[in-house]
Order: sequence, then structure tokens, then C-alpha cells
Amino acid sequence: MYTKETLEALKRAERTFVFEKFDLEDAHTLGERLWRDGQTESKPIAIRIVLDDLIVYQAFLPGTGEDNNGWMGRKCATVNRTHHCSLTAGVERELFGAREVWQNDEEHYAFKGGAFPIVVKGEYRGIITISGLPHLQDHRRLTQTLAEFLGKEPILIPVEE
Repeated sequence: MYTKETLEALKRAERTFVFEKFDLEDAHTLGERLWRDGQTESKPIAIRIVLDDLIVYQAFLPGTGEDNNGWMGRKCATVNRTHHCSLTAGVERELFGAREVWQNDEEHYAFKGGAFPIVVKGEYRGIITISGLPHLQDHRRLTQTLAEFLGKEPILIPVEE
């Protein structure tokens, strides 16, 4: 399903979608944009933004709940451990196999799309995550809204069926 081109596109997105600054006001603004954009999707989403280990924005569109909360927690754990988007962790695991014990722990980590690191001036500061759509759509929705927020072009992630 994934190729080296998939991984290269994800790494390019991680280098591109970085912040000059990111504070509580930015978290609220981005969270509200994700809420707005989430309402256009075929299924509802839940949203969480973590900054400096503190949940600074969290919202659940009607129709989301505990399952989404669990997925967001596992996606956040993956990003927090790797400082890469959760889909990057999944693609690397599929392409190269599990290299460390934690990469087999799906109870605590998620290797699916939908969580992205917050990097401010080269420093990892937190996580943006959503849950509710099929995981590649979670990644697409999150990164499209993030690209718009940053005034950049979205980066499409190639996958093979």
C-alpha cells in the first residue's frame, strides 16, 4: 500500500508544515478551523491540540465520542514518541518492519494517519490530531486545514491500492 514515495511526501510535509510561532490563540484558531472543515466531511471528527504537554484545544463534533478519544490518545502517543506524524510511523513500520518493541504495541500507539507534530522554529512543541474518518482521510483533512492555516499548498500523499 505504501511506497518510498509515500514516505518522502510525508517527510516533505513535516518539513513544510512548521510554525514561526504557535501559542494558545493559534491553537484555538486552528482548532476552530478543523471544526469548521470537519463539518464538511462525510463523518464527524474529534479534534485535540496539545502544546507543551497540555491539551489546549479539544472538541468532539456530534457523533464522535470515547472511541475517537482513544484513537487520538494513541495517535498522540505515537507523535510524542517519534516527533513525526502518526502516518509516517505507520508507513515506516510497513516498509521497514518494527525495529523497536514499542512499534508492536497497538494498545498504546496508533500507526494511522491523523496526528501531526507542532514544530516551532525547529523545536517540537506538541501535536494536532483528529479522529473520525478513515485514517488516510484523517491525515488529508488535518494537513489540508494545516496548510491553509500556514498559507501553504497542501501536499498529497501517494498510496497504492
